[in-house]
Amino acid sequence: MATVVKRTKTGCSNSEVGPLFTLVNDVAFNDTLEKRYFQFFKSKTVASTNSLIGANFWDRTVLQACHLEPAVKHAVLALSAWHQYSDHISESQHRDFADRQYQLALEKARELLGSANPGDIDKVLTACVVFICFESVRGNFKDSQLHMDNGRAIARQHADRLKQGHRRQDLVEIQQTLFRLDLPAVCFSDKSSPYHYTMEDFLATQPTLVPWEFQSIFEARDSLIDLSRWMLILGQTADAAFDAGDIVAIAEIHAEKEKCSQRLRLWYDFFELIAAKSDPSMQLLILNLRQWFHGCQAIGKAELMGPETRWDKVQDHFEVIINVSEEIVRRLAAMGDRGASFSYDIGYIIVVFLTATRCRDPFLRRRAIHILRVLPRQEGMWASVPAAAIAERHMQLEEEGLEYVRTKEDVPEWKRIHNIEVAVDVVRNLAMVDYSTKDELGNSHVREEEVRW
Repeated sequence: MATVVKRTKTGCSNSEVGPLFTLVNDVAFNDTLEKRYFQFFKSKTVASTNSLIGANFWDRTVLQACHLEPAVKHAVLALSAWHQYSDHISESQHRDFADRQYQLALEKARELLGSANPGDIDKVLTACVVFICFESVRGNFKDSQLHMDNGRAIARQHADRLKQGHRRQDLVEIQQTLFRLDLPAVCFSDKSSPYHYTMEDFLATQPTLVPWEFQSIFEARDSLIDLSRWMLILGQTADAAFDAGDIVAIAEIHAEKEKCSQRLRLWYDFFELIAAKSDPSMQLLILNLRQWFHGCQAIGKAELMGPETRWDKVQDHFEVIINVSEEIVRRLAAMGDRGASFSYDIGYIIVVFLTATRCRDPFLRRRAIHILRVLPRQEGMWASVPAAAIAERHMQLEEEGLEYVRTKEDVPEWKRIHNIEVAVDVVRNLAMVDYSTKDELGNSHVREEEVRW
């Protein structure tokens, strides 16, 4: 059958008047190089970022903002260049371009803030999210945290506006993307720049902590994100209360944890109903949400403090996490060159790392490490290959000197690492890791290790 190519009034074929034609003639970009980086971001980075979480922020809000706000445009070009730099192709060229574009983005952001009116909150918060992502992936965690704090402050200041007006849903989408970034930051706090995040900070984001029946899988996603943030901040608060010996605070945190666990179970009941009716294209998101649910349940059921052997009683959740994560990786690997190895949003790495370090079953934790290593992937500040290296060294230290490790019970409490602190150098592929253990008297002992990948 012959292919029919229609001509427009300008004499161009319909195949020519498409995204590429529009891009080439887009006055928002100064030259061909900028256009190429934007096209890569649009076709690769956005698709990769949305491969699991599925968010309009990346494929609609950010792309539109690139044509309206120079600060966002230059920051996006920097993100695109860093994505390509991560693939080790012409590293110096990509990195130099990323640095130049980011400096331009910061200059334009200062101009935006100097002239912004209340109607520009979407531009300001969008730029803020992109800045957080860029600083995170290149390992500048202090600056990333500064942008995070500024973003939360702006969201608090304009809380009423975020709930009103005809653009409410767009603003809510931006806000939800900003708050999703709390998850990786709370889970990974570089010891050179600890992430200070209080319960007051969390509540100021006005989270939805009562999961009513959802109308879509995306509503289920947003509900689980808030519940996950709640569980993780409770864990962080519990550590501080335990170290301070505050018995009253510990009791209050325990009660809040039980409430959070109960609402997670309610969420799961609603989730399974909506998941059963969801489009097949949503399967990766459904798998990712199921994985996060079991991760939060494991944290809740294992208690927020106590001996490391407390994790042994949630092995059933670890088994589900591993099975689900293996299916996620299989599906992502099948995506091939669609850029599934890079994301600026959350994904599966955090929960698999939790399993690799807290599950002492020798077979499950090795499967977890394999998941992290088999598909090199970046998810914001979390990268799977460094995570695999740190988790493997964690396992080696715990099993070192033990004659047999066939079950979780073969790893005694005194051998188990109860805390990990890292300082990461993403350029040198190096992390300085402090692995902490406790003796029978409760005294901590720290072993510093240099981990490379």
